Amino acid sequence: MLKFEGTAISMGYAIGKIHYLNNPKKNIPRYTIQDTEKEMARLMEAIDIVYDQLTVLNERAKESIGNKNALIFQFHQMLLNDNSLRDYSKNIIVNQHMNCEYAVKKTYEHFYNIFANLEDDYMRERADDIVDLSNKLLNVLMSENEANKVNITEPLIIAARELYPSDTLSFKKENILGIVTNVGSFTSHASIISRIMGIPSMSNTTAVLERLNGRYAILDGEQGILYVDPPEGLLLQYKSKKQRYEEYRNMLNSQKNLPTVTLDGKKIGLLATIGSIDGAQVAIDNDAEGIGFLKSDFLFAGRASLPSEEEQFMAYRAISKTMGKKVTRICMLDMLPEQECSYFNISKENNPAMGMRGIRLLLENQSILKMQLRAIYRASAFGKVSICIPMVSSVSEVRSFKKTAKEVRDELKREGINYDPSTQIGIMVETPAAAVISDILAEMVDFISIGTNDLTQYTLAVDRNNEDLINFYITAHKAVLRLIKLTIQNAHKAEIPVGICGDLAADKRLTEKFLKYGADSFSVIPSKILEMRSEIRKVDLKEKKSK
Repeated sequence: MLKFEGTAISMGYAIGKIHYLNNPKKNIPRYTIQDTEKEMARLMEAIDIVYDQLTVLNERAKESIGNKNALIFQFHQMLLNDNSLRDYSKNIIVNQHMNCEYAVKKTYEHFYNIFANLEDDYMRERADDIVDLSNKLLNVLMSENEANKVNITEPLIIAARELYPSDTLSFKKENILGIVTNVGSFTSHASIISRIMGIPSMSNTTAVLERLNGRYAILDGEQGILYVDPPEGLLLQYKSKKQRYEEYRNMLNSQKNLPTVTLDGKKIGLLATIGSIDGAQVAIDNDAEGIGFLKSDFLFAGRASLPSEEEQFMAYRAISKTMGKKVTRICMLDMLPEQECSYFNISKENNPAMGMRGIRLLLENQSILKMQLRAIYRASAFGKVSICIPMVSSVSEVRSFKKTAKEVRDELKREGINYDPSTQIGIMVETPAAAVISDILAEMVDFISIGTNDLTQYTLAVDRNNEDLINFYITAHKAVLRLIKLTIQNAHKAEIPVGICGDLAADKRLTEKFLKYGADSFSVIPSKILEMRSEIRKVDLKEKKSK
């Protein structure tokens, strides 16, 4: 047996033969031409043909992955008609007298490099869309029929160096047992499609996949492992795993579109915790009722310069538009110094978790605070957005934040920029101090979210990332639970809603307890939404209260 590890992309298990897709690199012809008008006509004809192909793919995608996810191919059509790409190709054809195929190759190489070198992960992954579109144009120009390239008529594990969105949708779903690639990322459009379609997938394996063609294998999409020529014992083990997983998925799917209510009829908010633009669509696909915690750090981390107001606005707008009428709670920047943000002039700290972070960092950097607030308020004109203040420990912090928020609203009003004046402001209760004075804080804000991860580590004085202290990090410690209960009681006295987020929010052992405390909502990672709905719908609060 051979065992290959990689990156887990999509959950589930596949058992069957491997079929390797051989997509040899195209030899793109390069030659000079005299009749530039004729060559431009060839290009425009190819663009029209590819546009029609994308229309067909869009319709097929609507059936397979839903209307919103099919927008991937409308994005491709938008790229195809982009004047920048057309002008770049036109310059090569008209001014350099080069042939169409070469012009397309150079154009898309140029724009691929632009996307691939962007700092934002989401935008960097769009480089794959550039390659997908380029391949389509070159197939038409070089008279290659995409539809006849692959003819799969039986269920197989598809293996390839790399797959693009249109590749994934070119097969019948019932004939794709799983997908394994050498190249790919969790946030690429092809990966997103595989998760939406429920196809077990892994990428970034070092296996020479071409040599595995026709061999029997097990693909573990949870662990990101490929077993080739597995022994009978392992086969039986994975057949049992696969059956249990499918039964579990069927149970979860039965929860879709059901109301999140307890047995005695109390409506509970079931929201998603995300940290990327793509996360909003994943939340929708998992039937989330909104975004309870958007960790905005993804826009700031791992880059040499501060994200501009426009870049932040576009990200928040994209997420809020995806969510439509459902709420998107955006947590303000809570960057730890070790997350490599050189544009913050923070001296090295011995204990960064208790240092210059969250609201402290924002209040000390007013220009950054105002820039983020402006971006969020501008996005509020496109969806139901609310603002959450992280790492609060005092009344003065909330008062100062709200003062700055008002200044920003006044600025936008003077500039004639639209925003929703009813945008709510809430706080994260992540410190014991905030929990203890939650009665005072609750009178100052519109809602409270209890961040259980930080609240636990600060209450217990245990670094949750220190493996040596794992036995001291007690997630359901009575002290933590008492602070959560106190916060919920104080929020309700002030007549504002309170939700649970962090790891404890998805801990099914505590769901009933939190509901008995009076929690109004839970914010969990999208993959836990349906599981939590099932759990909440089992609880009868009246029955428990009467005992």
